Amino acid sequence: MGSLVSRLMATCVQEEKELEEKEEEVEEEDEKEEEEEEEEEDPQPYVPSRPLPSEEVRDGYSIREAHAALDYYNANHTGAEYELVKPLMAACVFLKRRMWYHVSLLARRKGQTTAPPIEYFFAELREGASDSFIVEACTMIENPQSCSGNKCSLCPTRYEIVHPSEEELLCGKEGDVKDFLRLRNLSPLPFTCPVTVPEIEIVVEK
Repeated sequence: MGSLVSRLMATCVQEEKELEEKEEEVEEEDEKEEEEEEEEEDPQPYVPSRPLPSEEVRDGYSIREAHAALDYYNANHTGAEYELVKPLMAACVFLKRRMWYHVSLLARRKGQTTAPPIEYFFAELREGASDSFIVEACTMIENPQSCSGNKCSLCPTRYEIVHPSEEELLCGKEGDVKDFLRLRNLSPLPFTCPVTVPEIEIVVEK
């Protein structure tokens, strides 16, 4: 009798062990399927494998954005045109399949007999066709300190880009941040390199 009980107990233990192993296999398969579904639903953001561009190339982008912004401003302020002194900073994000840019720059009035004061400008641009920019806004900020508290969800605080009020932004409102896809920024430092400005198609939308 004792031998029979021992065999029955051993059989039960073996069956329980096999059942546990099957349950573990099912759990592992379920976890694997969940991981695959998560990867399909939420793909990892694209991270470029190539290194960051040189300062000269990086600042070339900033110059193009700044000139596009000033061309837009001058087209809407005939008789009070400004010329670029230098770009300062630029931030960018993808929003709804388009690249958006916020740019800060310094400029001065054209054609003055005496040295004109240097003014601070903020510009908002988005990508256009064939490597062009569509300028949505270019605003002179006469007193940057008075606007230093204005919020923008696009621009990192450390970039110190001064903005007009949030209501004036097309991209950068508090509710936009959930839809942003951020890339490694092309302008992590202020403008430094005197480079030749490449030709660029400017699209002015009124």
